[in-house]
Amino acid sequence: MLSTYLSYQLYTRDMPKTLDRIASDPVIKRDAEYYRANIHSVSTIDEFMADYRLYSYAMKAYGLEEQIPSRALIKKVLESDLSDKTSIANKLSDERYRTFAAAFTFAKAAEPAKATAQTTVQTDLLVDAYSEHRVRAGQALAATTKAYLDGIGAITDVDSFLDNQTLFTVALEAAGIDPAIASRSFIRDVLTGNAADGPAADGDLRYAVLAAMLPFEPDGSTPAGGLQSPSHANTTVFAYLDRKGLGGSPQAAAYQVSYYEAEIVGVRTADDLVGNIRLFGVALSSVGLDAGVETPAFAWTILTSDPADPQSALNRMAEDTPEKLLRKQQYRTLVERFNFDAQGNVPAGESAQTKASTQATVDAYFGNYQNQNASSDRIASSLFKVAIASVTTALQFVSSNAVYNYALTAFDLDPAEESRSTIMRVLRSDPSDPKSFVNTLGDERYLRLAAAFNFDDSGKVAAPRLAQTAANQADTADRYADRLGKDPTAAAVEKAKAETEAYRSALASVVSVKDFVTNKTITDYALKAYGLEAEKLSEKDLVAILTSDLADPKSFVNASGDKRMIEFAAAYAFTPDGRIDRDGRDVQTAKNFLSTQDFFLRQAMEEEAGSDNEAVRLALYFRRMGPELTSFYDILADPALLNVVQIAVGLPAESGQSNIDVQKRTLEKKLDLESFQDPKQLERFISRFIALYDAQSSSSISSPALTILGSGNAML
Repeated sequence: MLSTYLSYQLYTRDMPKTLDRIASDPVIKRDAEYYRANIHSVSTIDEFMADYRLYSYAMKAYGLEEQIPSRALIKKVLESDLSDKTSIANKLSDERYRTFAAAFTFAKAAEPAKATAQTTVQTDLLVDAYSEHRVRAGQALAATTKAYLDGIGAITDVDSFLDNQTLFTVALEAAGIDPAIASRSFIRDVLTGNAADGPAADGDLRYAVLAAMLPFEPDGSTPAGGLQSPSHANTTVFAYLDRKGLGGSPQAAAYQVSYYEAEIVGVRTADDLVGNIRLFGVALSSVGLDAGVETPAFAWTILTSDPADPQSALNRMAEDTPEKLLRKQQYRTLVERFNFDAQGNVPAGESAQTKASTQATVDAYFGNYQNQNASSDRIASSLFKVAIASVTTALQFVSSNAVYNYALTAFDLDPAEESRSTIMRVLRSDPSDPKSFVNTLGDERYLRLAAAFNFDDSGKVAAPRLAQTAANQADTADRYADRLGKDPTAAAVEKAKAETEAYRSALASVVSVKDFVTNKTITDYALKAYGLEAEKLSEKDLVAILTSDLADPKSFVNASGDKRMIEFAAAYAFTPDGRIDRDGRDVQTAKNFLSTQDFFLRQAMEEEAGSDNEAVRLALYFRRMGPELTSFYDILADPALLNVVQIAVGLPAESGQSNIDVQKRTLEKKLDLESFQDPKQLERFISRFIALYDAQSSSSISSPALTILGSGNAML
């Protein structure tokens, strides 16, 4: 018969090997595989407790096997709000109940994720995308507009223009003509003859505009002074952008300013200013007025007013409401920037604006143009949010212009050109499924559109697809914070907070496993949180980990045997085929799931040891629980821990019947809980317990530990 000390050493000398031996037991292996395969499919306490194999497995893992029949009590424990001191789990003196309750998230997962067309995060991301759509669209066309400005001056005849696709497209679209269906022979007749007269007679002036824009000679040659001046070419590209819905883009604003600066020097009368819609628009916009509302005639009257004359039109403007007072102040600023006399002329030898006034006009125009865009976007966003709140099907989505136009524009799709039936198919697609319809299109814009909304394959609203549940996000953040060490600096804590926010923000836009592994913000954070940052994992490795089937013992991560990788894989909601599990409402975080399985193995190991020697079982249990002890009440609430401590420090079993506070003070004098976090001191304490246990039991086998340690009860 082996001594207690030697038996304990056989279990602990190579703990991983011991646990592997326990795990390979056919019964334990089957139970573990069943738990792994089925715990993620339950979402309520009733479902969990109705499955006896799951329920009993978890109860045994947390040392509550004897309480399996106490279903009413256990249900109340699982329903407990651990932040409430009066909840049943917190009121029970046995810490195992609280630990058991903390291992599950039934309180949060009991209700399925709400089916909604968009979550708040998705809406925020969409609004951000919409606010930037003009910038992206303008940038996409920047090369085209530059090519027009660079190339139009080199045109020497109408045929070279017709043969240049970029010039042809920009000019025709600027005039409102679709270049895709326009006949080049007809356009040639428009530019060199009178073919525009017929459409004009019917009210279609587009071709007349094109002819005026490009004044080719009847023989097809360009005029002596060139086909277009720089200002005329500028007007063409501005009109092109405006036709594209980008008149408010930064690129269009830059063309407006360039035009203004070039043309304002030639203005000699107020008529020149108000008669030029582009100059007039920039000037009024610079003071916050809208050229679409203000009339040129009224503006001319104010511009020729004498600010010093109390009876001038400017001074007689109404100011009896805040709005009227503001308008008067805006016109006063406009008058101050120009130099027109009472007849609307610029005095001889002077200019309509000084350089300083021109600069002030340009600077203010840029500022007000941005404000006007922001105001317009806020209105569109408000209308969208109101409309999307009542959308419950993809059909309603495509039927609501406030939703359809806004959403497509946000993703750089032209609502006027897209097929609504195609968009419905996109919305019904799973963007995380490589084989879905939206992925077959091979266009990132459609993919982002599908990911921005939550419709199932029948077109009804569904729960959102989350790459990581809220509970697992919180656990990952906790792990990341733990990597800072025990005493991080304030700067390190703030940096970690910022990195956590960046991680969560980036995670919200993950559509597929590819999105995840190619986003450095996400992978750097996640790998550090799970202690894998030094492993030099490739994108291919990360995909293999994240798509591993945890229910399959032969899957990539399970075969690796690396607990860090297993925890990492369990923390995210990717399926083996790379999709995001929409229905993932895990009642356990990755950490708690793996801890449960580990606890079960250790319970099984301790049970095996106890069948031969109860002291070994107690020693193994204390070895597991000792480093987690933070309060003497933890010991007093656990009979097994208290038994070990009483024997190790020489307290009679009867001492456990005295006042709880007296017991606590006694233990404080004999124990240093922090010492149990040191493996060497913990092993020394356990060896003392084993030696004294054997001595009390009058073991016939001499204990080496007792010989070494003696029987003193000095404070550890």
